[in-house]
Amino acid sequence: MKIVVKVGGQAVEDRAVRRSLARQVSELRRFGHQVVVVHGGGKLLTQTLERLGIPTSFHQGLRITDAATRDVALMVLAGIINKQWVAELEAQGQRAIGICGGDAGLVVARRVWVRAKGQIRNLGFVGRPRKVSTAVLETAFKAGLVPVVASVALGPGGDYFNINADDLAAALATALHADRLLYLTESGGVRDADQRLLPVVKLGEIPSLIRSGVVRDGMIPKLRSCARTLRQDVGEVGILCSAAPQALLRAVAGKDAAGTRIVKQA
Repeated sequence: MKIVVKVGGQAVEDRAVRRSLARQVSELRRFGHQVVVVHGGGKLLTQTLERLGIPTSFHQGLRITDAATRDVALMVLAGIINKQWVAELEAQGQRAIGICGGDAGLVVARRVWVRAKGQIRNLGFVGRPRKVSTAVLETAFKAGLVPVVASVALGPGGDYFNINADDLAAALATALHADRLLYLTESGGVRDADQRLLPVVKLGEIPSLIRSGVVRDGMIPKLRSCARTLRQDVGEVGILCSAAPQALLRAVAGKDAAGTRIVKQA
């Protein structure tokens, strides 16, 4: 299988969780699967900006990114966090290579434009994936490496852009025709209005879950992203609890997953 794993939140910040996930990724590689790890790192980025006296602001969940913020994002995401993940995988005996979307033409970004106060404006150096070339990932697979991809990418003018890690993972999964796209979150899956975990969500159910208010807040854009991804020849999407024991291995094995499977059909 080709598997794209997006890690964030506790999976980035808690070393014990990071070590457990690195162990599972290494085991997936030993089973013969090809795995890409995609990460963000918003909390550490915010903390680093605060220490440097650079203010942080958001628009609809996207970090407004001026040049100074973008440079710190490069340092934190493509530097500290990326190399922490490489180190964890290497410690498990799994060779890894840390890259970002700007390396080897992996991702070309387009600038994000939004409507705010009746005007169309951009958010600075904030982008979305426009084009993906998987050559560097395929080269890594052939060499037995796990690519670890930080969520920054180059725009057509050679400027780096901050990319939402969920969007980047979905773009890579689509380009790779991945069998699985697995989001590791603290929420651990899709929950109904009574906070009960939904073990399976079908593609056709997503619009009604949103309209009825069964799913809310940040899960709405994630589910919409999952729907778009499933329509692009990705086999299945999972939203898993990052701290659950063996969450990745259970999801790939098709066992009772620690989260929600989002599938095309029943």
